[in-house]
Amino acid sequence: MIFHRWKRSGSFWLLILAALALALALLRPTLRLPQPVYRYVFVVDITQSMNVRDYHVKDLPADRLSFTKAALHKVLEDLPCGSEAGLGLFTTQNVQLLFEPIEICEHLSVINDVLAHIDWRMAWAANSHIAQGLYAGIRETQKLGDETRLVFITDGQQTPPLPQRPVFQGKPGAVKGWLVGVGGLGPAPIPRMDMDNRSIGFWKKSDIAMTRVGDAGASGANTGASRRADQDRELYLSSLDETELKALAGITGLRYHRLERPGALSAALRAPEFGQMRPVAADLRWVLATWALAAVLVPYLPSPRASSKRG
Repeated sequence: MIFHRWKRSGSFWLLILAALALALALLRPTLRLPQPVYRYVFVVDITQSMNVRDYHVKDLPADRLSFTKAALHKVLEDLPCGSEAGLGLFTTQNVQLLFEPIEICEHLSVINDVLAHIDWRMAWAANSHIAQGLYAGIRETQKLGDETRLVFITDGQQTPPLPQRPVFQGKPGAVKGWLVGVGGLGPAPIPRMDMDNRSIGFWKKSDIAMTRVGDAGASGANTGASRRADQDRELYLSSLDETELKALAGITGLRYHRLERPGALSAALRAPEFGQMRPVAADLRWVLATWALAAVLVPYLPSPRASSKRG
């Protein structure tokens, strides 16, 4: 009798509906819907100035390279499924791609693992020629198709300084994307690390090889020795060269963004102008699970009649 009364009340059919919804959810159903997706190549500067600790954001790393990696983890989490990400490294004047863009949802753990293991010891040279590295990044991105966007991340530290900026041989705007500036605007010392990644002090000006014509000579020997002694006591400082990076962004047709918070970078990279509309398989499991939960809870909700009687 109780079973028949419960069956007639409607709760029985709601439980049947919940069971069917959960059973369908186990089949991992999908529905292809059009949505914006993105195809990015992220190129990260790994020269030693990226070890400078000039970020002061709660719960995030202080050094530029680690802060960059934390920001990219956030970007990857926020990009929609169907988007693709590739990863490359910059040092001296070259870019080395670690892998071409791959779908992020299917390969997120692999991408995050590679990203987590990037550090300055992977650099194959110590110098940093930002313009030439950026131009190289643009050339590598062009090889990957018209829909591939570049995100070139650097503090703009040029070592050694060049007398003039190299000429850009490409077509401005042929590759879309972002030039992302990393670090603080105030000068800060560059940590000197050993091969076990332990700090052994800071780089000094005398450690940086900068050959100048006319430094040598008998008449200037004492002056040169005095200058070198002064340099031994002076730290080699680094700051975000935003002026140069904005100029390079204008020359190449990229957009400029200063990395201050991961969320702001993530939002910028999801701008519609950088995406393409494509049908993407949307996961329906959460919809079915919501239906099942609602079907179970409905019988326990107070009815309008009961509420009005209490009133």
